[in-house]
Amino acid sequence: MRVDKPSILNRPRLLLFGAAALLGSQLVVSAALAFVALKPRPTLVIPGVHESQVVLPEEVHDAAVKTFSLLYLRYFDDYTPPTIEERSNYALRFVSPERLEAATRSLSERASYVARAKESSHLVLPLPSACAVERIGSGLFRFTAVAERRIFIASELKDASRIRYTIELRTGLPTEEDPYGLLVVAQSIRLEAPKEAADERR
Repeated sequence: MRVDKPSILNRPRLLLFGAAALLGSQLVVSAALAFVALKPRPTLVIPGVHESQVVLPEEVHDAAVKTFSLLYLRYFDDYTPPTIEERSNYALRFVSPERLEAATRSLSERASYVARAKESSHLVLPLPSACAVERIGSGLFRFTAVAERRIFIASELKDASRIRYTIELRTGLPTEEDPYGLLVVAQSIRLEAPKEAADERR
């Protein structure tokens, strides 16, 4: 006796199950795609830029320029013989690529001198409100501050003076080491006349 093979068309339950499985898989794929599309993208938070988190010259607040510059000066000109190398290397993180080679050479020579002479520098920085920021071009800033600097040889005070620091900066790409997205392109250090001498000239 011949028995015909059952056809899938003769099994409505199996057909219904297959359609439901296909629909379910499509829903899962659609949900996954929607999740990926709506998932928040990672953002890099830039101090002083609170809204778009994009470092554009017009969106860099003066407060961010002041905070960055004071931090740079703290590492650049406040040191002891045991810390000079580490602090100099940290300050180099904030230097623009076009100035990096010259700055590296200069700081390396200074570190050698500091170690030989046992020189220490203690910097008393002003409050941010006492600092000035000037916008000098597209993405360029000039920061100015007057600080008190004391130089010691071993434990003996050798010099105490007021120093005017002028730093020119430009916007750059924020990094983990430099989340401010600012870079030092030039700087100058000038000895301020003592207050008594300035009063005598008036």
